[in-house]
Amino acid sequence: MGISIDESEEWLKTHASKLASSASEKLGKRIEFTPDEVLANAGYCRAGYGVLTEPEREAVHLFAKHEGLLLGPVYTRSAATGVVDLIRKGAFRKNETVLFLHTGGQPALFADQYANKI
Repeated sequence: MGISIDESEEWLKTHASKLASSASEKLGKRIEFTPDEVLANAGYCRAGYGVLTEPEREAVHLFAKHEGLLLGPVYTRSAATGVVDLIRKGAFRKNETVLFLHTGGQPALFADQYANKI
């Protein structure tokens, strides 16, 4: 599932399906993925790009404390907030493995606008 931080769910599904189709060629035969086959959630980008909310601050602390992961202050922080919320809402079964793709961004943690807020 892709968790958007600034684009609509439809945009995310359309672009992810195109990327997956193109990537499949690199592995052999092209597979045409459709937007309907992509799971996406745009419900965690309501506050706006780069706006730090209390649930996001909590997600940063949870990932650092329990997983040893430093999350970037925009993209991975927002995605992690979605993962934490979805887990709490029971979106995943206890026997499922959840893979969180960490895309970087740690240097931005030290930018003036985020350094004292996280």
